[in-house]
Amino acid sequence: MAVVTISRQYGAGGRRVAAMVADALGFRIADSELIDESAKRLGVDPELARALDERAPAVIEELGLALAAGTPLVGGGPAPQFDPQVLSDQALAEATGRVIESLGEAGGYVVLGRGAQGALHGRPDAAHFSLAGDLADRVKRIMESQGLQEKDAREACERVDAERAGYLRRYYGKDIREPHLYDAILNTSRLGVEGAAEVAVRIARRRFGS
Repeated sequence: MAVVTISRQYGAGGRRVAAMVADALGFRIADSELIDESAKRLGVDPELARALDERAPAVIEELGLALAAGTPLVGGGPAPQFDPQVLSDQALAEATGRVIESLGEAGGYVVLGRGAQGALHGRPDAAHFSLAGDLADRVKRIMESQGLQEKDAREACERVDAERAGYLRRYYGKDIREPHLYDAILNTSRLGVEGAAEVAVRIARRRFGS
Protein backbone atom coordinates (compact mmCIF):
# COMPACT_ATOMS: atom_id res chain seq x y z
CA MET A 1 0.00 0.00 0.00
CA ALA A 2 1.01 3.63 -0.42
CA VAL A 3 0.97 6.67 1.84
CA VAL A 4 1.33 10.40 1.23
CA THR A 5 2.73 12.91 3.70
CA ILE A 6 2.20 16.65 3.48
CA SER A 7 4.32 19.14 5.37
CA ARG A 8 3.32 22.76 5.11
CA GLN A 9 4.14 26.30 6.05
CA TYR A 10 1.39 27.84 8.14
CA GLY A 11 -1.23 29.38 5.90
CA ALA A 12 -0.01 27.59 2.76
CA GLY A 13 -3.31 25.72 2.38
CA GLY A 14 -2.21 22.37 3.74
CA ARG A 15 -5.59 21.12 4.88
CA ARG A 16 -7.24 21.93 1.56
CA VAL A 17 -4.44 20.37 -0.48
CA ALA A 18 -4.43 17.25 1.71
CA ALA A 19 -8.19 16.86 1.30
CA MET A 20 -7.98 17.21 -2.48
CA VAL A 21 -5.11 14.74 -2.73
CA ALA A 22 -6.89 12.21 -0.53
CA ASP A 23 -10.08 12.54 -2.56
CA ALA A 24 -8.29 12.12 -5.89
CA LEU A 25 -6.33 9.06 -4.73
CA GLY A 26 -9.20 7.48 -2.81
CA PHE A 27 -7.19 7.68 0.43
CA ARG A 28 -8.27 8.59 3.95
CA ILE A 29 -6.92 11.77 5.44
CA ALA A 30 -5.42 11.81 8.93
CA ASP A 31 -6.84 15.17 9.92
CA SER A 32 -9.30 16.94 12.18
CA GLU A 33 -12.42 14.96 11.29
CA LEU A 34 -11.02 12.13 13.42
CA ILE A 35 -10.52 14.21 16.56
CA ASP A 36 -13.89 13.43 18.13
CA GLU A 37 -13.52 9.71 17.47
CA SER A 38 -10.01 9.58 18.88
CA ALA A 39 -11.13 11.56 21.93
CA LYS A 40 -13.95 9.07 22.50
CA ARG A 41 -11.53 6.16 22.39
CA LEU A 42 -9.28 7.92 24.89
CA GLY A 43 -12.08 8.83 27.23
CA VAL A 44 -11.23 12.53 27.07
CA ASP A 45 -13.47 15.48 26.31
CA PRO A 46 -13.38 16.35 22.57
CA GLU A 47 -12.85 19.98 23.57
CA LEU A 48 -9.61 18.94 25.28
CA ALA A 49 -8.55 17.03 22.20
CA ARG A 50 -9.18 20.09 20.03
CA ALA A 51 -7.23 22.27 22.45
CA LEU A 52 -4.21 20.03 21.99
CA ASP A 53 -4.18 21.12 18.36
CA GLU A 54 -2.47 24.29 19.53
CA ARG A 55 0.49 22.26 20.67
CA ALA A 56 0.49 19.71 17.87
CA PRO A 57 -2.03 18.62 15.21
CA ALA A 58 -4.62 16.78 17.21
CA VAL A 59 -5.52 13.77 15.11
CA ILE A 60 -2.13 12.11 14.97
CA GLU A 61 -1.30 13.19 18.50
CA GLU A 62 -4.52 11.82 19.92
CA LEU A 63 -4.20 8.59 17.97
CA GLY A 64 -0.69 8.39 19.37
CA LEU A 65 -2.08 8.70 22.87
CA ALA A 66 -4.52 5.91 22.09
CA LEU A 67 -1.70 3.67 20.91
CA ALA A 68 0.43 4.48 23.95
CA ALA A 69 -2.52 3.57 26.17
CA GLY A 70 -3.00 0.26 24.39
CA THR A 71 -6.32 1.29 22.86
CA PRO A 72 -7.14 -0.34 19.49
CA LEU A 73 -7.21 2.12 16.62
CA VAL A 74 -10.30 0.36 15.34
CA GLY A 75 -12.93 -1.73 17.06
CA GLY A 76 -14.72 -1.53 20.35
CA GLY A 77 -13.81 -1.90 23.99
CA PRO A 78 -13.90 0.56 26.84
CA ALA A 79 -11.81 3.69 26.51
CA PRO A 80 -9.10 4.22 29.12
CA GLN A 81 -9.54 7.06 31.56
CA PHE A 82 -6.47 9.21 32.08
CA ASP A 83 -5.26 12.79 31.92
CA PRO A 84 -3.31 13.33 28.70
CA GLN A 85 -1.61 16.33 30.26
CA VAL A 86 0.57 14.01 32.37
CA LEU A 87 2.29 12.69 29.23
CA SER A 88 5.60 14.31 28.36
CA ASP A 89 6.27 15.82 24.96
CA GLN A 90 8.80 13.04 24.34
CA ALA A 91 6.26 10.30 25.08
CA LEU A 92 3.73 12.07 22.91
CA ALA A 93 6.17 12.35 20.02
CA GLU A 94 7.23 8.71 20.29
CA ALA A 95 3.61 7.56 20.31
CA THR A 96 2.88 9.82 17.38
CA GLY A 97 5.73 8.31 15.43
CA ARG A 98 4.44 4.80 16.07
CA VAL A 99 0.99 5.74 14.84
CA ILE A 100 2.37 7.34 11.70
CA GLU A 101 4.36 4.17 11.06
CA SER A 102 1.19 2.11 11.50
CA LEU A 103 -0.61 4.32 8.99
CA GLY A 104 2.29 3.79 6.60
CA GLU A 105 2.02 0.02 7.03
CA ALA A 106 -1.73 0.12 6.47
CA GLY A 107 -1.43 2.41 3.45
CA GLY A 108 -4.12 4.47 1.83
CA TYR A 109 -3.59 7.57 3.98
CA VAL A 110 -2.65 11.19 3.46
CA VAL A 111 -0.90 12.23 6.68
CA LEU A 112 -0.84 15.96 7.35
CA GLY A 113 2.06 17.24 9.41
CA ARG A 114 3.49 15.90 12.68
CA GLY A 115 6.85 15.02 11.24
CA ALA A 116 5.44 12.27 9.03
CA GLN A 117 8.13 12.93 6.43
CA GLY A 118 10.64 12.02 9.14
CA ALA A 119 8.73 9.05 10.55
CA LEU A 120 8.28 7.51 7.09
CA HIS A 121 11.58 8.65 5.62
CA GLY A 122 13.06 6.03 3.33
CA ARG A 123 9.86 4.08 2.71
CA PRO A 124 9.64 3.29 -1.01
CA ASP A 125 5.83 3.40 -0.85
CA ALA A 126 5.68 6.90 0.66
CA ALA A 127 5.42 10.14 -1.33
CA HIS A 128 6.40 13.27 0.58
CA PHE A 129 5.33 16.81 -0.27
CA SER A 130 6.09 20.19 1.25
CA LEU A 131 3.82 23.19 0.73
CA ALA A 132 5.27 26.68 0.76
CA GLY A 133 3.91 30.11 0.00
CA ASP A 134 4.90 33.74 0.03
CA LEU A 135 4.55 35.16 3.53
CA ALA A 136 2.21 37.91 2.35
CA ASP A 137 -0.14 35.35 0.80
CA ARG A 138 -0.07 33.14 3.88
CA VAL A 139 -0.72 36.10 6.17
CA LYS A 140 -3.69 37.13 4.05
CA ARG A 141 -5.11 33.60 4.12
CA ILE A 142 -4.78 33.43 7.91
CA MET A 143 -6.34 36.87 8.32
CA GLU A 144 -9.35 35.78 6.25
CA SER A 145 -9.78 32.34 7.80
CA GLN A 146 -9.22 33.33 11.42
CA GLY A 147 -10.26 36.96 11.49
CA LEU A 148 -6.86 38.14 12.71
CA GLN A 149 -5.17 41.47 12.23
CA GLU A 150 -2.17 41.48 9.89
CA LYS A 151 0.39 41.76 12.71
CA ASP A 152 -1.13 38.82 14.61
CA ALA A 153 -1.39 36.69 11.48
CA ARG A 154 2.22 37.37 10.59
CA GLU A 155 3.37 36.47 14.09
CA ALA A 156 1.29 33.28 13.97
CA CYS A 157 2.94 32.23 10.70
CA GLU A 158 6.40 32.78 12.10
CA ARG A 159 5.64 31.05 15.41
CA VAL A 160 3.94 27.97 13.98
CA ASP A 161 6.57 27.54 11.25
CA ALA A 162 9.28 27.64 13.93
CA GLU A 163 7.41 25.11 16.09
CA ARG A 164 6.98 22.68 13.21
CA ALA A 165 10.63 22.98 12.21
CA GLY A 166 11.68 22.46 15.82
CA TYR A 167 9.51 19.36 16.15
CA LEU A 168 11.06 17.68 13.12
CA ARG A 169 14.57 18.65 14.20
CA ARG A 170 14.13 17.49 17.80
CA TYR A 171 12.43 14.15 17.23
CA TYR A 172 13.75 13.12 13.82
CA GLY A 173 17.00 15.05 13.49
CA LYS A 174 15.94 16.52 10.16
CA ASP A 175 15.79 20.03 8.73
CA ILE A 176 12.26 20.75 7.53
CA ARG A 177 13.74 22.92 4.76
CA GLU A 178 15.89 20.08 3.37
CA PRO A 179 14.65 19.55 -0.21
CA HIS A 180 15.78 15.91 -0.33
CA LEU A 181 13.12 15.01 2.24
CA TYR A 182 10.42 15.57 -0.37
CA ASP A 183 9.32 14.31 -3.75
CA ALA A 184 8.31 17.90 -4.49
CA ILE A 185 8.11 21.30 -2.82
CA LEU A 186 4.99 23.05 -4.09
CA ASN A 187 4.52 26.81 -3.93
CA THR A 188 0.82 27.55 -3.48
CA SER A 189 1.42 31.24 -4.19
CA ARG A 190 2.40 30.31 -7.74
CA LEU A 191 0.41 27.13 -8.35
CA GLY A 192 -2.62 27.93 -6.24
CA VAL A 193 -4.08 25.40 -3.82
CA GLU A 194 -5.83 23.44 -6.57
CA GLY A 195 -2.76 23.46 -8.80
CA ALA A 196 -0.53 22.22 -5.98
CA ALA A 197 -2.96 19.38 -5.28
CA GLU A 198 -3.07 18.42 -8.96
CA VAL A 199 0.72 18.26 -9.16
CA ALA A 200 0.95 16.22 -5.96
CA VAL A 201 -1.61 13.73 -7.25
CA ARG A 202 0.20 13.38 -10.56
CA ILE A 203 3.54 12.74 -8.83
CA ALA A 204 2.00 10.34 -6.32
CA ARG A 205 0.36 8.29 -9.06
CA ARG A 206 3.64 8.05 -10.93
CA ARG A 207 5.42 7.00 -7.74
CA PHE A 208 2.80 4.40 -6.91
CA GLY A 209 2.45 3.13 -10.46
CA SER A 210 -1.24 3.95 -10.71
